[in-house]
Amino acid sequence: MATNISVRSAGAGETIEFIEGKDLDDSACRSLWVAVIHKAMKDMAYANSKDTQRKLTPSEREKLQRIYELDAPGEFFDSPWFEEICRHLELSASRIRSELLARFQADPGHAILNR
Repeated sequence: MATNISVRSAGAGETIEFIEGKDLDDSACRSLWVAVIHKAMKDMAYANSKDTQRKLTPSEREKLQRIYELDAPGEFFDSPWFEEICRHLELSASRIRSELLARFQADPGHAILNR
C-alpha cells in the first residue's frame, strides 16, 4: 500500500506530494549534501582567517587540527566526491571553485598548526 503525504511549505502556498518516501529521501539527501558543502566552506573561511593571525590559542589550534584531520578543505573542493555532489545538486562545481578561489586566494597548509 502506497503512503502519500501532502506537505504545504510555510508561506510558499504550494503542496508537495511525497510518495512512499522517495521524494522525502531525495530532499533529505540534498539537504545533507548542501550542509557538507556549507561546512567545508566554513572550514575554509576559518582556516583562511587564522592564516593571517600571528599566534593561535590552544582552542584555535585544536579546531584547525580537526579541520585538517582528514583533508584540507581545498582538497575537498578539488575532489571527485565534490564533483559528484554538485552533479546531484545540479550545481556548477567549477563556479563554486572559482568563487572560493576569488574569496580565499591562498589555502593555508598544516604549517599554521605549528605557530
